Amino acid sequence: MRQDTRGAGKDTTGRDLLYRYYSQLQLLDLRFPIDENHVRISFVWYDAFSKKPISQYSLAYEKASIIFNIAATLSAIAASLDRSESDGLKRAFHSLQASAGMFMYINDNFLHAPSSDLSRETVKLLSNVMLAQAQECVCQTQIRDGKSGKTVAKLANQASILFGSVIEGVNEQISQGVFERVWLSFVQVYSSINESNCRPSRNTFYPWLNIIILYPTLHQRR
Repeated sequence: MRQDTRGAGKDTTGRDLLYRYYSQLQLLDLRFPIDENHVRISFVWYDAFSKKPISQYSLAYEKASIIFNIAATLSAIAASLDRSESDGLKRAFHSLQASAGMFMYINDNFLHAPSSDLSRETVKLLSNVMLAQAQECVCQTQIRDGKSGKTVAKLANQASILFGSVIEGVNEQISQGVFERVWLSFVQVYSSINESNCRPSRNTFYPWLNIIILYPTLHQRR
């Protein structure tokens, strides 16, 4: 099944394949002590950002890599949805929320990352970016459905705060050569858009939102 995950697509089929493989890893973890001192199996993955190969005799590393790919796939699914309609925005919201939870799970449970993409700083930042995008979907759903006034202004304020809170972290990741500069441009633009929507008279639906959701590339295995 591990070989099958190599060709997993950024869609629901690929997501489900990754979930199934992760379940198998959980069962394996209960039965065999797979690490450098016991059952030695080398797991090789390429960093999602630097593309450098990393090898570990650690089942925890394999599990974290799969969780990263589930999170990345969930965000890619959100980006592929038609978000010009309320249904697509709602589905994107749920995918982004799930993606954020997966990245945060890595942050909480995988403490010794051998690569930049699995570091606590990176996955926590990715989680917060996904949460900001999910909040943007909520805000745009309300505007798309004809809502306006204080309710939308409050939602937009929350989205603006979330996007604003990740700007420093994204900038730092760019300076370290992890993120591309487009990530910074994106969060700055969306922070400004939502700051504008904090004023009830300025609530605006942006149809071009349908083509802009950021998501990381998959953690590639060898």
